[in-house]
Amino acid sequence: MASNDSVRVAVADIGSNSLRLQISEVKDKSYRVLEDYKEMIRLGDAIYTLGYFPKETIETLVDTLNNVRRLAESKGCRTIRAIATAAFREADNLGETLNIIEQECGIKIEVISGQEEARLTYLAASANFELKDRHALITDIGGGSAEYTVVKNGSVEKAKSLPLGCNRLTREFLEGDPPTSAQILAMKAHIADYIDKMKLGKGLEMVICTGGSMNNVGYICHYKDKTLRDSFVKYVERKYLKKFISDIRVKTTEERIKIEGMEEKRADIILAAAVQTDMILEETGIDGFYTLTGGLRAGLTIDTINKMGIELPFQNSMDGVRYSRLIEIGNKFDFDEAGAFQVEKLAKMLFEGLKDRMGLAERDWALLEAAALLRDIGKHIAYSKHHKHSYYMIKHSELVGYTHDEIEAIASIARYHRKSMPKTAHDEFIFLSPEMQLRVEKLAALLRLAIALDRTHKGLIDRIEVTVTAASIDIKPISDKDITLEIKDFERNRDMLVKLLKLPVRLV
Repeated sequence: MASNDSVRVAVADIGSNSLRLQISEVKDKSYRVLEDYKEMIRLGDAIYTLGYFPKETIETLVDTLNNVRRLAESKGCRTIRAIATAAFREADNLGETLNIIEQECGIKIEVISGQEEARLTYLAASANFELKDRHALITDIGGGSAEYTVVKNGSVEKAKSLPLGCNRLTREFLEGDPPTSAQILAMKAHIADYIDKMKLGKGLEMVICTGGSMNNVGYICHYKDKTLRDSFVKYVERKYLKKFISDIRVKTTEERIKIEGMEEKRADIILAAAVQTDMILEETGIDGFYTLTGGLRAGLTIDTINKMGIELPFQNSMDGVRYSRLIEIGNKFDFDEAGAFQVEKLAKMLFEGLKDRMGLAERDWALLEAAALLRDIGKHIAYSKHHKHSYYMIKHSELVGYTHDEIEAIASIARYHRKSMPKTAHDEFIFLSPEMQLRVEKLAALLRLAIALDRTHKGLIDRIEVTVTAASIDIKPISDKDITLEIKDFERNRDMLVKLLKLPVRLV
């Protein structure tokens, strides 16, 4: 494919609950999603009661796939790559069903293993989360099975497909509407047997959930915030999950449907997925989880692109994708790109010169870098109080490669790049952990100085030399131009760093 050419690809994920189509445009070494289509077909309702696809279910499949094929063709896709998961794997009449679909729809379905499901889900997660230096669990709780993938330092440590899909669990254990306490306890004991065998332990740092039911939990959690609820990555605290479970376990399916954001065709099975996720958090000691919309189909799209001979940037380095997303967000809000790059450059020099003295780690640079680039995007709304607008916009932008807490920190660093210093009276600051509050203060202090040293927005300073002594911090700007305004602004903005280091900070 030539560098300026583009091609459209269509992939379909046929799960136990839903059929999802994703159409993407591939150009150069990137892609963008053009269409995301869903039909709730509940194949598991037949498989987990009858063990096979009855005639009416096959007819529904054929009708749905023909609609999907027509939609893909209307978008310029010549073929559809379709995969099927647990429901198909367990159907007694699998061969007959596949033949009918191929004859009636012209679509050849790949029935993939649980291990392949886990691999594709990992592909999607690695495109949206920084996993290179993390110990993480990725779970895909579908209708028939649940895929558990443990990732350590960017590599898959182990992957298991477990018969813990929420449709299956609901039909096997939760017969009541609402279910009884005894039924829920029996289900939890069954889930615990499998989780115990996974030996997840307390060493994991994060849990990422894909699959429609847990994505619906994330959607309900953030329903009142339209920006967050439409984000493809969401964070849900365990305390919210526990309250959610407590609320819905005593409701009938009809009562659950009335909950804002609840998908009608998930209302009966969502409890099983939520309880399983809470048990994972209990086992690992983690305080919350991330949801990732479109996990399996996003992974399938990436895999299909790879089969075209194209490797996407994140597959070589997440840093490239992470940085590109920052620039993309900045351009979305018409930021001053040259000015952002200059402040970023100066902030990097200050960080390198002072990180040891300030007790900062290399990962802290990723936070300061993001804040330096995006600190002024709030001007897109209004110059007045733009630092506060920047906080909100960064917090609700889909940054790649950062945890929920790190995004909060980046937003706060940008919030404090001007005007008031951090105060415990500020809501956005007080909700950070004490350790993160200190990191924000340190990084905001450096950002203020970097901004001051580009006061004229003309990039007058080429580089900075930092000297740390027992008596002072000496900062020497290298420039052959008039930097009078930069010097004055530096002197006005050094107080925050002086307070933190308890040393004079001098411009020499």
